[in-house]
Amino acid sequence: MTRRIRGATLPAVACVMVCAACAPSRPRPAAPVVSQSEWTIARDRLGALRDTAPRRPYVERVELTIVEPRTGRQLTARGAVAVSPGVALRMVLLGPAGTTALDAWVTREQFRFLVPAIDLKARGGLGSEGAGGLPVGFFRWWFLDPLPGRVLLGRASARQSAWLLRDGDATVTVRTDAARLVAVRRAGVSVEAVEWVGAGLAPRRGAVARYTESRYGLRVDVVVEEVLTTEPEPDAFLDPDLEGTAL
Repeated sequence: MTRRIRGATLPAVACVMVCAACAPSRPRPAAPVVSQSEWTIARDRLGALRDTAPRRPYVERVELTIVEPRTGRQLTARGAVAVSPGVALRMVLLGPAGTTALDAWVTREQFRFLVPAIDLKARGGLGSEGAGGLPVGFFRWWFLDPLPGRVLLGRASARQSAWLLRDGDATVTVRTDAARLVAVRRAGVSVEAVEWVGAGLAPRRGAVARYTESRYGLRVDVVVEEVLTTEPEPDAFLDPDLEGTAL
């Protein structure tokens, strides 16, 4: 049974920033006053958080539930995801009968999704056009390069930290404490949010995540069941439509 994140609400600082961006005709709230000492603490904490992100390829065994936005139907499957940070991701999930439920390959420049049960095969490039509500943005953002960009604002207290980042044409708000990390990414009309409980940027057994996307109404729940100690083979990250590639 998939564990759910209860009480998953966006942090106040993220809500203020996202709502302000959604309604440009309204007066923007004044930027909060941040002391030099608070800015230094927030900046150092962000650096420490970024340092926890994996640098070497790794494999997780996961349970994934995708809520189909148009019908509300759920696809729940288990399998493995291999990640080469900053380079590529390959995920193969199996359904109850042991057949392939989802086969996803995502790089910075390309993606390819295969869902045999509905005879779906989607390929695309840099953007998410052609993905049809599939979680291309989630995989690119959170698995390949989760917190890039320039820091525009940082806040820090004894128990939590929050940042506003600028990554190209996207704005990302992040809040974290000892137990939970919430990030909201806005680029154009698209707003994506991800919440991790039990993990920061490093893969960890038992971590639970929920991803939501505003454009299609997509929702993805993730449970990390195991983090393997062995690295994946390099061939796992090649285009799966090429002969001789496998996870």
